Amino acid sequence: MKLGSRIHEASDLEAAIEMCYEQRWTDGLPVVPPTRNAIERIISYLQRDPEEVIGIIPPRNGVATIEKIAINCVMAGCKPEYVPVVIAAIEAMLQDRFNLNGVQTTTHSCAPLVMVSGPVVKKLGFNSKEGVFGHGCRPSAAIGRAVRLILWNGGGGYPGDPCKTTHAHPGYFSFCVPEDQDTNPWEPMHTEYGYGANDSVVTVTAVQAPNTLGSGAGYSPPDDVLFVLADSISAIGTNNVSGGDMVLALGPMAAKNLSNAGLSRSQVKSEIMRLATRSVRDMKRHRGISDAHPMHWSKIADPNDDEARVPLIRNSENLVLMVTGGWGSGGAFCSLCSGWGAPGGFTVHKQIHFPGA
Repeated sequence: MKLGSRIHEASDLEAAIEMCYEQRWTDGLPVVPPTRNAIERIISYLQRDPEEVIGIIPPRNGVATIEKIAINCVMAGCKPEYVPVVIAAIEAMLQDRFNLNGVQTTTHSCAPLVMVSGPVVKKLGFNSKEGVFGHGCRPSAAIGRAVRLILWNGGGGYPGDPCKTTHAHPGYFSFCVPEDQDTNPWEPMHTEYGYGANDSVVTVTAVQAPNTLGSGAGYSPPDDVLFVLADSISAIGTNNVSGGDMVLALGPMAAKNLSNAGLSRSQVKSEIMRLATRSVRDMKRHRGISDAHPMHWSKIADPNDDEARVPLIRNSENLVLMVTGGWGSGGAFCSLCSGWGAPGGFTVHKQIHFPGA
C-alpha cells in the first residue's frame, strides 16, 4: 500500500513514544506509535483511498486525508471498526454552521461532544450505563481521543496559539458519549434530524464539561423534575443566555419519570423551553455579548420591562436531549453541557457508514 506520510524510525517503543512528544504529535497524554502495519490495517478495513480528502481542519488548515485520519486513530488506540465513527464526526464538524475554526480558537471552554446513537452503540460495545461520561470504555475513550488528536495535529489547536480557551476542560482530551438504547423510552435522538430509527448516527455539539444535576426524579412529580432541569439551564453565568445549543443528558430514572407521565421527547423539550427563563432585570446584569448582536436577549424581550421573561432556549432545536447513564439513586442524576451560545458550535450530525454495508 502506498502511503504519503514520512517514515520516522525509533530504537524501541519508549523512544517512539518520546518522539511523539518531541514532535508535538500529542497533546500531553502518551499515544500509540503509529506503525505502518497498524495504519494499513485501518485503511484496508475502510476500503478507501489513503489520499482521499475528508476536509481541511482549521485553524491551521491541515488536510485530513483517510491516511492522516488513520494515523491519528492508531495513536488514539482505535480498532479499525471505530474509524467510520471518527470520520463521520469530522465530516459533521466541518459543516459551516458548526464554526470549527471558532470552536478551536475561542476563549470559551467549549469542546466538540461526539454523541453516538443507533445500532452502532451495541455493535461496538459502548458503555451507556454507569460512568458514561468518564472512564472504562474503550470505544468512547478512543473515538473521542482520535477526534481530539485530529483537531490537534490537523488543526493545530495548541493552547495559547491559536487556542485561546481560558480554562478548557477534560473533554479536550476525549469527549464521546453514547445514547442508551435500553432505557431510552422514546425514539432515538437522531430521528429528530430525519434519520431512521435503525440508522447509526453521530451528533456533535460544542459544549462545556457536564454539570451533574440532581433532578429528584426518584421522589418528585414530573412538573418538579422539569422545573429543576429548566432552572439549571437558566443559570445566568453560562453562555446559554445568548442562545445557541446545549446538551441535556437525562439519566434513565428521570427519563422514565417523564415518560410515565405521558410526556413525549418533544413535549419534554417544549416544557423545559417554557420554564427556562430569567427576568430582564437579571439579564441586564450579564454583559457577555453586545446588545447590538442579533442574538442578544433584548431582541426577544422588552429591555424596559424588568419583569419580562427572557427564554434561555430560543427554540426547541437548541436543546439536544439524550438518555444515557446509570440508574443511580432517588436524586436521579442528569448532566447538563451548556453550549458556546450565539457564536457557534451548533449541533451537526452525520450518518455512520461501515464498509460493505
